[in-house]
Amino acid sequence: MKRLLPCLAALVFFISPGMPSSSAARAGQTGVFQDIFTAPLADNEAAFVFLGSSAVIVRTAKGAVIIDPDALLFEEDMDIFRGKKMDVVLYTHGHGDHFDYKTAVGLAKATGAPVCGGGEVTRALRRGGAIPAGQIKDFGAGRPLTLGAWTITPVRGLHVGPILLYQLSAGGIGIFHGGDSAYVPLKNLAAGLAFLPTGSASPTASPADGLKMAQDLKPRVVVAIHGSDAQNQELTKKIKSAMPATKVIIPETMKVYTVKAR
Repeated sequence: MKRLLPCLAALVFFISPGMPSSSAARAGQTGVFQDIFTAPLADNEAAFVFLGSSAVIVRTAKGAVIIDPDALLFEEDMDIFRGKKMDVVLYTHGHGDHFDYKTAVGLAKATGAPVCGGGEVTRALRRGGAIPAGQIKDFGAGRPLTLGAWTITPVRGLHVGPILLYQLSAGGIGIFHGGDSAYVPLKNLAAGLAFLPTGSASPTASPADGLKMAQDLKPRVVVAIHGSDAQNQELTKKIKSAMPATKVIIPETMKVYTVKAR
């Protein structure tokens, strides 16, 4: 287990400021959300949009999930999500670059999907009182839940404070999301598509740990998340050397990718 600098232990969970109403950088791009829900998918394919940090929207032919959306979705986006088939809104942990209360509420109201995470996230959601209690689901590591099309298995990660990593499966496709955790053993899991953190601004994630996760999971496709350009490139080089059959994507934000995931 990595030893963390003493000052990092003082970091605490917080809720980031509310959901912005608009963003100049996102002007004209919200059609991407329409595209991911209408893109035709074969049974062995998955589509995803990377929003930034560790935030992704993932869809298979069976269902869709949003993971760690932080405050990267806006009020006008919620109208697009309304009525779409969204099975789960999922959070790895409560740090402010992963979880935003108002965004979680907006997604819960727009989609009707359960909002899920570990104790710090679900406690914040219940304290806020804006989401019905039955729509909030608390994960315990190692205790899978089936929600919509997905069977979701949480795994305790290694970070500053509690974090849950997730293996999701739907229609024979396995998907893994590593939050911004350091390496933890994953050899009992399988994923055709793995979203793996490479570092910045996480004090625990790194390209070396991302490689070790990939070697355990043996995915067809790795998507580098939660890291700098240099760290993403380093993970790419490591995987190309150690796992040449695995494709690595350094994703652009607000772009739909379709990949074979099994």
